[in-house]
Amino acid sequence: MDLSAYRGYFLDSIVVQADSAAGTARISLTSGADDTAVIELFGVVHVTMNRPDAGGDFIDEAVVSDLPRTGAWPADAHHLLHLHNNDSELVWLKVIGPQEIEMVARRLTIEHQNGARSRKNMNPPHKGGASAPT
Repeated sequence: MDLSAYRGYFLDSIVVQADSAAGTARISLTSGADDTAVIELFGVVHVTMNRPDAGGDFIDEAVVSDLPRTGAWPADAHHLLHLHNNDSELVWLKVIGPQEIEMVARRLTIEHQNGARSRKNMNPPHKGGASAPT
């Protein structure tokens, strides 16, 4: 999935909720008063952040990779192999800037609002459950 459209956005907020059923995460990005995007992750199994506040950090890069249920994972994801359970495909989100965020989840959606227009991309039926911006 290509998230290069969000390069140059700022982190507005990060909310992670963990409970016994399934964790969720919501990352809000902004590029101006009327241009926002929300990345939501469902079934979160891993979260790593440099510091707990979003603080308006600039995003240098945002990347989502599929982690297949069977078969080899990308070489740079080997530190996540302990999360592999052969139960489902996973998506791996990396947001890189002054703050680095790494999350692994079962499904990811992105909602983009530009002025009065809103577009929501739900997970497609293909691998990883990730969705790309339109």
